Amino acid sequence: MKKKWFMLGSALGISSVMMITTGVSAFASTSGYDAYKSALKNTRTIQNVAVQASATLQDNGNVLASATGNFKISLDKQAASGSADVKVNGATQSVNFYKQNDQTVLKTSSSDTYYVGQERGKDKNKHDTKETLDPQIPQQVETVIDALVGNLKDYVTVNAKSDGSKEIAAQLDNSQIPTVVNAIAPIVIKHASNHEQNREKKDNNDAKQFPFNRDVLNVQTPQLTQDIKIEKVAFKANVNAANYIEHQEADITVSGKDASGTAHQVTVHLQANLMGYNTTTPDTIDLSGKKVQQMDNRHHGKFHDDNE
Repeated sequence: MKKKWFMLGSALGISSVMMITTGVSAFASTSGYDAYKSALKNTRTIQNVAVQASATLQDNGNVLASATGNFKISLDKQAASGSADVKVNGATQSVNFYKQNDQTVLKTSSSDTYYVGQERGKDKNKHDTKETLDPQIPQQVETVIDALVGNLKDYVTVNAKSDGSKEIAAQLDNSQIPTVVNAIAPIVIKHASNHEQNREKKDNNDAKQFPFNRDVLNVQTPQLTQDIKIEKVAFKANVNAANYIEHQEADITVSGKDASGTAHQVTVHLQANLMGYNTTTPDTIDLSGKKVQQMDNRHHGKFHDDNE
């Protein structure tokens, strides 16, 4: 995918980090620790699940890009399927995907071709991390994150409902966000902007490698270069009566100026709904008789014709 998406990916990455950080910070509060930690551990034990997810990127109130997706994931069978709809500046693109038999299959709505990537060098005996992961590592990670978030725990609220479900939430403004986070954010965003600018020309030359609508891939994210800071972070997680996390969302707003001095306020919204715990089976696709083109894993997921 074109590196125009790198900025969006970086924003989503920061949002995800903040989502996880504020979520884990609930561990440190007496009321939220046991409830969220128990639900998180319980959710991690599922073997398969269905997910509805969405993301939106806005600049000064204008929607630059949005995406929605529906996915079926089977951890025990190492399989998945799903579809995603992406909209950028009025241009739309739909993509279906399947992960099956050590293959990843992609098909866009604008083509009748199925793009197939074969996993290489995979050791099937090593995919079960339970056998290789040091059991102390999760606890160590939790301890480090808890120390980093500091007094964020004071802003986490837990609302226990009569049906046995719980809602854990936190909302932080700029003055409440840890100094270390606001110090790192400008570095990450500037690096993302520079990376995008350096790769833009090459990406345009390589556009023919991708089966996607070029307009959809050409999201014009603002190139923030100065006065960058995180303005607001909001987080919410819903835990159902069966002690599974069934909904989680996060919003992050970043302000700054581009090279011309124009002010921007960029907001990213992420959310995911989980359902069908341990009752979900991913869909499969039979490629017999279909037009197939191979993806070249050696070139970072680019595509090539078998006849080349």
